[in-house]
Amino acid sequence: MPGANDGASGVGLFVALGDALKKAPPAVGVDLLFVDGEDYGSFDANTDVLMGSTYFASHLPSPSYRPIFGVLWDMIGDKDLQIKKEQISVSQAPEVVSRVWDTAKEAGHDDVFVDQVTPYPITDDHVPLLKAGLRVIDVIDLDYPYHHRPSDTLDKISAKSLSIVGDVAEALLR
Repeated sequence: MPGANDGASGVGLFVALGDALKKAPPAVGVDLLFVDGEDYGSFDANTDVLMGSTYFASHLPSPSYRPIFGVLWDMIGDKDLQIKKEQISVSQAPEVVSRVWDTAKEAGHDDVFVDQVTPYPITDDHVPLLKAGLRVIDVIDLDYPYHHRPSDTLDKISAKSLSIVGDVAEALLR
């Protein structure tokens, strides 16, 4: 699949964050982890998925590695962006969900980061990280009609949506 939103939008955010961090380094260290839930295989078959995050979770940089929090940014470029609180994130790292949604509200983006919970839990790269004891949530707009379709192309994503998420992501690092 082309993956303009599912895959590339999160990578684009990381590239922009890298530039922002280089220009104005934060007071704390920041790790950027590039993984994709559909690393290799199919969720339907429940095999060979989440390989990158599973590997990282079982090979942390040190035994004492415990970031303050983590955010999985996935499918964040939709022109009609509406990000709901993901169920697993809410149940296992509610303080991180609150931090992200409060930051979005303070930035005036509570119209995008809506105060609703997804109707079902989403299995994504945050799950192995949570199992390893890391405080990581999934920020995802799963109501994207082109998800896992050849039509997930650049014309379906929005610079405005990416900018909104970028504002929130950068504010979380300051």
